Amino acid sequence: MMKINLRYPNKSHRKKIKFPNESTDLAELMGIEFGDGGIGNPWQMVITMNAEKDLEYAYYIKKLIYKLFCVNPAIRIRKEKALLIVSSSTSLVDFLVRKGAVRGNKIKQCFDIPAWVLNKDAYKKAFVRGLVDTDGCLYIHRHTIKNIPYKNIGFCFTSSSRNLLNSVADIFQYFEIKPHITDKGRRIYLYGKDSVIKYLRIFRSVNPRITELYKTWRGA
Repeated sequence: MMKINLRYPNKSHRKKIKFPNESTDLAELMGIEFGDGGIGNPWQMVITMNAEKDLEYAYYIKKLIYKLFCVNPAIRIRKEKALLIVSSSTSLVDFLVRKGAVRGNKIKQCFDIPAWVLNKDAYKKAFVRGLVDTDGCLYIHRHTIKNIPYKNIGFCFTSSSRNLLNSVADIFQYFEIKPHITDKGRRIYLYGKDSVIKYLRIFRSVNPRITELYKTWRGA
């Protein structure tokens, strides 16, 4: 990795940052940005999360961004349980855009997984992990058959981008996990414990919201 030091006016958001090579860490951050992130102006990337459910994960993301760029994001708590991870750096934003991130409305621009992410299996796994850890979830379905209670675990990933959702489905099929696309192409479900366990074995999760629910189900 190299550091680039450019001169800009004092009030510019151009800062001395680290420009990372393509890596699993960068692929994971791209997945996070494609999930709950957004670039609404030339100098900020903002990732929006749930302040209660994703607080611990938010600090993981903060450390990941610093590790990649030497940029220290701010974590801000807003009303209605909203948590913002704000990275203020024009150089960081420009770099992410060059790597495939989208400025403005992602859905209207038909965004999709960047080509470089698809070049390596490790990048695919990391990207999907970041995407699912932000826009996906596990759930427990409880039901009773002949007075015997059952707890089944399921997986759901939601995206308003059909391109992105179909690309994720293709990656699942590549790793021999069968996706079920529902809700007019907006959601992917994995049904059955074997599919969910296989997903976690291959892609993993670093979001306690997901890993703790899995542990709860395992202990059921």
